[in-house]
Amino acid sequence: MVNKSELNTYKYNLGILEVAGNNMFKRAKNAGKSFQAETERLVEIYSDYFPSECRILRTYAARIANNNSFTADEIHLIKYLVNIMDEDFYKKIKRPKIFISHCEKDITVVESFVDLLSHVGLTSDTLFCSSIPGYNIKQGSGDIYEYLRNEFSNNLFVIFMLSENYYNSAACLNEMGATWILKQKYQSILLPGFNFSQIQGAINPREISFKLDDKKNRNTALGELKDNIIRFLDIQEIDTSKWDYQRERFFSQIDTIHI
Repeated sequence: MVNKSELNTYKYNLGILEVAGNNMFKRAKNAGKSFQAETERLVEIYSDYFPSECRILRTYAARIANNNSFTADEIHLIKYLVNIMDEDFYKKIKRPKIFISHCEKDITVVESFVDLLSHVGLTSDTLFCSSIPGYNIKQGSGDIYEYLRNEFSNNLFVIFMLSENYYNSAACLNEMGATWILKQKYQSILLPGFNFSQIQGAINPREISFKLDDKKNRNTALGELKDNIIRFLDIQEIDTSKWDYQRERFFSQIDTIHI
């Protein structure tokens, strides 16, 4: 998963270089080559997302390496390009995110499921659920449909919370269609009382899915979903005993819900 760590390190070292000035190059004969190698590492990671900026960075790093020195204009241009990459990072790089596609009428089940995912390690940066405060559309975010369109431009793992309510919601069916058109990764969870034979639309009933009221298979299925989410987001594994507790707590909550 591409992140900003290399970019942040490069910015930090660039600041040190600017303060030290050419004295650094005078003290170390290979300082120019080291700077070029560091720039090359940056370019290898981000060139697919910032091709023009990386091409110019590579050119100027080679010039600095050859001269073993830099001018004020050169360092200012490099800083300018790196700042552009920093500011536009999340616009260019699709962030992996879990998107809960659900009907608001099923909020009780969905709320318990989101709570479970929060214990796995998901935050408002990695999980979107329109009905749950903290994971929904923030105040001042502008037009709701534009916001959702931007969400679907991310690298999403969509979890469909399927029910009769879901299929009676035009908004839910639009989310299903968008997932299919944009070829986003997805998995279906059938809410209590909803059966595989009722799956319709763009969702393939043969794709991975499971029923929340299937007490024989749901432990294993939910564990596999948890593992898929952790791999997709590249986050730390949850402690096994903590997971077992939170999973059973989740099932005890939904087993009392009548949809």
